[in-house]
Amino acid sequence: MGKLCTPLSKKYMSRAIPSLVRHWQVLAAIVFSLALLKTVPVYAQDDTAGMPPQQTVSSGSDESQAERAEFVQEIRRVEQLNKKYTQEIQDIRGLLADKDADYQKRMQDLEDKLAAQQDETSKKEVIAEQSQQTTQELEAKTNEMLSKGGDMDPTDENFRQELAKAHYNMGNIYFERGEYQRAVVEYYQAVDLVPNDPDTHYNLAFVSGEYLGDQETALKHYQWYLYLKPDADDAARVKEKIITAKLTLRSKIDSPLDKSDGNFNLTR
Repeated sequence: MGKLCTPLSKKYMSRAIPSLVRHWQVLAAIVFSLALLKTVPVYAQDDTAGMPPQQTVSSGSDESQAERAEFVQEIRRVEQLNKKYTQEIQDIRGLLADKDADYQKRMQDLEDKLAAQQDETSKKEVIAEQSQQTTQELEAKTNEMLSKGGDMDPTDENFRQELAKAHYNMGNIYFERGEYQRAVVEYYQAVDLVPNDPDTHYNLAFVSGEYLGDQETALKHYQWYLYLKPDADDAARVKEKIITAKLTLRSKIDSPLDKSDGNFNLTR
């Protein structure tokens, strides 16, 4: 077995320790340098821009913020337009609703008017039909009564009254048909049977004067009417017709064409 190693002498230890410390200091500096190089970013140089890396990053950030601000502004503008158009659409809908309500009301009013006119037309048709039936029935009864006129007893006052009424009714029937001359004939016959009936005198005067132009007959029987019925409600109107008939007859008498000599000179 070899002999044991003796410990280093104090002299050797005093020279080795400072050397180790220096080596450790150099190694620590190298490690710190490497670590520092890893933390520092490396930027590629842009030959065309000629700007430092810090300035390029700042410019990109400003552009992004500007684009964002412009985008936000555009969104707000679109929102305002959307709000405006939404209000306009609501206004248009309200206007259309009012127009539609007015249209529906007018259509309903028109339908109601048409229905009322149809009802009125139907009523008139019914009344006309009833009147025609009544007229036909009256005409039949009147003709039946008149057919018995030849067998009349002159002393039978009731029969005279009924026969005069029949002629009066026939006069009214002819008047409604527009057969005025035949109506006057019937009224004449009624007056001959019952001379004191004021209504027959009035009808005879009215049809003669207004539809046949016979003012002389009209004047005569209007006067009979007022004589038999002086307190009539239409007395004032009848008096005016009497005046009109007199003036018409007087103008005919005073007309040069009505002179009896027949030698009136139309050229002078």
